[in-house]
Amino acid sequence: MVFGASAALPPVAHAPLGRHMQEVNAQWPQMDPIGAADGTTARFGTEADRIRMHLQLVRERLAMRSGPALDPSQRAKRAMLLGRLGDYADARTFPRNESVAHRNPVFIDAYGNACAVGWLMIESGHGELAHRISETMNLAYVLEMPRSPLWPQIAAWADAHGFDAAELAWIQPAYPPNLPWQPLGDGTNGTVRVALPLSDGRLLIAGDFTEAGGMAASGVAIWDGSAYQALGGGVMGTVACAVEHEGALYVGGSGLSGAADLGKWNGTAWEFSTVFEGKAPRVTALHVHNGALHAAGTIVGFAGESDGVMRWEGGQWQPVGSLLNGAVTALASHAGRLVAAGEFTGFELDPVPMLRHVAELEGNEWSELVGGLDAPVHDLMSVEGVLYAAGALYANIAPVFGMARLAPGGAAWELLLPNLSGYIQPSIGPARINSMVEHEGAIYIAGSFVSYTFVTVGTGIARWSGIDQVEPLGIPEQPVLAVATYAGELVAGGEFSQWQPYITSVGLATGIADEPMQGMVTVMPNPAADRVRIGGVKGAATAAVLIMDASGRAVQAPLERFSDAVVVDASRLAGGAYLVRIGHPGASVLARFVRE
Repeated sequence: MVFGASAALPPVAHAPLGRHMQEVNAQWPQMDPIGAADGTTARFGTEADRIRMHLQLVRERLAMRSGPALDPSQRAKRAMLLGRLGDYADARTFPRNESVAHRNPVFIDAYGNACAVGWLMIESGHGELAHRISETMNLAYVLEMPRSPLWPQIAAWADAHGFDAAELAWIQPAYPPNLPWQPLGDGTNGTVRVALPLSDGRLLIAGDFTEAGGMAASGVAIWDGSAYQALGGGVMGTVACAVEHEGALYVGGSGLSGAADLGKWNGTAWEFSTVFEGKAPRVTALHVHNGALHAAGTIVGFAGESDGVMRWEGGQWQPVGSLLNGAVTALASHAGRLVAAGEFTGFELDPVPMLRHVAELEGNEWSELVGGLDAPVHDLMSVEGVLYAAGALYANIAPVFGMARLAPGGAAWELLLPNLSGYIQPSIGPARINSMVEHEGAIYIAGSFVSYTFVTVGTGIARWSGIDQVEPLGIPEQPVLAVATYAGELVAGGEFSQWQPYITSVGLATGIADEPMQGMVTVMPNPAADRVRIGGVKGAATAAVLIMDASGRAVQAPLERFSDAVVVDASRLAGGAYLVRIGHPGASVLARFVRE
């Protein structure tokens, strides 16, 4: 008997339609083996699109299954509800799974959105039964409900309306984890490439848009926490980076209001200039080091391109080090020195790979920073003297560094993604990390990748725990280009438009990650034959308790609660591994035990 989705497949992946349908509901092979084996390739813009397809296909198949075993009243009620199920599917108003960090049914969510089975009950005039199920078994699969005291009423409703338990289980979707992401001020109408918190408490966003929050804003806008503000007439062209320096805002890119690669907002007007001369100059990174503004970029001439770094000094731009053989996409300060990183592997016109993607400035020349890294770097970040680098996750099909850090005085880079196999190359482009930000010891990464754990899957944005775990946080259908923390929220911008309108945010205190309720948790005995005591949990007497089996499916077991412990009666659980979460998604402890 199968209850839940069997694998982690994002809706945007090109895959057989049957695989997508099994992701939503694992009953497909049992109920319709031919449909489950459908080799038609499909992909969906959003999870809601995929759930809609599941419901419509199940509805069509169930309509063909109506047989003479049903009396006229049952056939009429069944036909009516199957017709209404199509309307429900097209409306795409599905519950949000904000309860568990894995795909799971939600009978009725906190916003009043009912699942398909619950909605059918409500439509048939049995809303009271639906809400009683929600109160006692909100996260249960239909095939788990026969163990509930409500089952006689559920079975009676199903029989009266011409359904059996297996059919209801086939209808019932499971929903992926859904953090409460919200468009930042109604979003923009184009790509967001930059999200920069400012010293005055506001947030600068920049990219390829002409509107922000419904108002005209060409390429740049300021978010003040409640509304967007335009900066003059804005900028045309492509904005790639930004920095705040000496009371002014600088944006770098290409084709900025003509042929400029740098724009300066002095508080009342834009001033445009060129850092890297040529027919199509571009600035790829901006950074303030030792009080001086630095810009990385590309000189584009008739003979080709040259990449390097410049410093604003003495009222003009001065070269920093020699030219390089590839783009510089990030600048940072580390141990008192300027660090450059990117696609380069050495000096211009020199075939010897002397500067593998990351270099530091010694005097006025570049030298490789402790052995360099094995793939292009797209972002650098310094946190309390520790330098972090993020970039490519794969080269062809081979994993590369992805993310690494270097301590002050360190002799080698420390690779930070030991579970790199948890990333797979997405269909939306090369697997890479474009941006990162640190918050309370965790690193939030954004880019073009698919990440998954044994219970959840996501694309484009994730949280690295600081130890060895990567937690997916969202499902954007296109790459995320910028991530920042602002006013207690995680802000993400990018090329996505279906998931959210190009820029979105989620509260950092609303459950992005489990935070311990207590430091030392004990599980005794482990393995266990019957009772398991999980101790060291502050507030356990009133905390919510969720028990999941190894497949991530919620299961039921009798509980006893104490002030600092929960005792689970595991005697009726099947043998195997179990995960227990005590608390709520934003503040909980996790414990594991094995039922012998």
